[in-house]
Amino acid sequence: MKVLDFSILDRKYQISCPDSEEEILKACVALVDSRMKTLKSQGKLHSTEKIAIMVALTLAKDFLMVGGANKQDNLEKISEISTKIEKALAPQDDLF
Repeated sequence: MKVLDFSILDRKYQISCPDSEEEILKACVALVDSRMKTLKSQGKLHSTEKIAIMVALTLAKDFLMVGGANKQDNLEKISEISTKIEKALAPQDDLF
């Protein structure tokens, strides 16, 4: 198990992952960071939270469009991801 340091939208994060998943995690980080920077540069959204949610939804849609899993599994996974995003972003509410 490794602890990886990375940044998304110039914010630093750490995450642990199995050694066998390091490369895919780095690719995921690069994809999310790229999509978030692109969305931010368009100037329509300024809140990091809103940008993150829009990117998460777009990535989920992309996944579903290519037949990622069956419909019920997809709905459950989207619900789980939404809950995790809300919990992760909750501490930021106190900052603003």
